[in-house]
Amino acid sequence: MEHDGYYLLGSIYRTHGVKGNVIVRIDVDEPAAYKKLQAAFLELDGKLHPYKVTATSILNDQLILHLEGVEDMDEAEKLIRVPIFLPMKDLPKLKGKKIYLHEAVGMLVIDAVEGELGRIEKIYDLPEQPMASVPLNGKELLFPIIAAFIERVDRENKVLYVNLPEGLVGIYR
Repeated sequence: MEHDGYYLLGSIYRTHGVKGNVIVRIDVDEPAAYKKLQAAFLELDGKLHPYKVTATSILNDQLILHLEGVEDMDEAEKLIRVPIFLPMKDLPKLKGKKIYLHEAVGMLVIDAVEGELGRIEKIYDLPEQPMASVPLNGKELLFPIIAAFIERVDRENKVLYVNLPEGLVGIYR
């Protein structure tokens, strides 16, 4: 489910200990950026509910949280598989060639060889790799939105400079 102004951090996938702690599997480059998390929004019955985070720790790609009001393992078990969201405004700022998928939507794509291709209309977040969709000549140009193809991100002007594999764009022309 989508919630305007919020992004999915991950989902609670199990309990941790007997005092109500939960483990959230997160898919981020820098888990340490979430070490000082003070609040989280849990999706319950299709709506986001705020919870104060009273303790956090990081273990590999997992975030261990203690949520205020969840004081034992039984209460924590009721939250397994519940998605956790955070406000977009709290996203850590990215630098260089790194880009958030939601940030890429609307960006103009300029290829090193083929030139201006158009604006990214949507992102397909596939298990293998995310794919950007750009309308081109009445077709849908798809390309992996991965660091290997990104040359530069101009956030200020919303431009994504890429160097796509030879022949990829030609398939759509």
